[in-house]
Amino acid sequence: MANKQTVNLILSRTRRNNVYLPYIKKKEYFDAIQEGNTERISDLAEKNYEYPTALFNKCGSYSDAMQKMHYESICAASEMCMIAIQAGLLDMVAYDIRDEFVKEFKKAVSLPDLYDLVHGMAHDFATKVRYVLKNKKHSMRLARMMTYIEEHLHEKIELAEIAEEVNLSRTYASAIFKEELGITISEFILRERIAEAKRLLIETDLTIAEISERLAFCSQSYFTKSFTEVEDMTPGEYRKNVF
Repeated sequence: MANKQTVNLILSRTRRNNVYLPYIKKKEYFDAIQEGNTERISDLAEKNYEYPTALFNKCGSYSDAMQKMHYESICAASEMCMIAIQAGLLDMVAYDIRDEFVKEFKKAVSLPDLYDLVHGMAHDFATKVRYVLKNKKHSMRLARMMTYIEEHLHEKIELAEIAEEVNLSRTYASAIFKEELGITISEFILRERIAEAKRLLIETDLTIAEISERLAFCSQSYFTKSFTEVEDMTPGEYRKNVF
């Protein structure tokens, strides 16, 4: 009998503290992002506008509600990022969106601010995915070259190897990148490596030197220089600002 009472007490507390969105609710956002449906995101923002108030009512204090919603917002950033990548968005673009909004979450001073930021992020992901879906006319050769690069970021990548992957000359392979993405192969490789470096700076305890070596930069100083040119801050500053 005592055990049953204990279980019931735990379940009761769990229900009272269940302030997070259930998966079925999140899935509405995930589906909208996968479809590039920005209108649906706007509808969901209006439909769930009472969520901040409901969250506050379930928490003991406003600061507790802010803490919980901030945590939920960061989780949403990671989840939506993965959904967008699965829908076809480039890793480097998805990670940049995620990271920029995580920075903004830290600046939020109210529950409505966080609520608006999360929906702004969802809208941004959906907008980018819609563009990807609309422009899925990108050639299979480009897709294969991009995949090859992403799979070999930890190695030295030669243009000849990329071209060979799709049975093209180096000149033609370069031309496809420039025509379809508007950037050179070298720029794409650098941006992908910087995106991966950002992930490693956030999610691991690897030193900057170790990250530089892992991503096949010729030296730590070149890695730092390249990272700073792209992000307007050094790798060390990025890691410090994120945390």
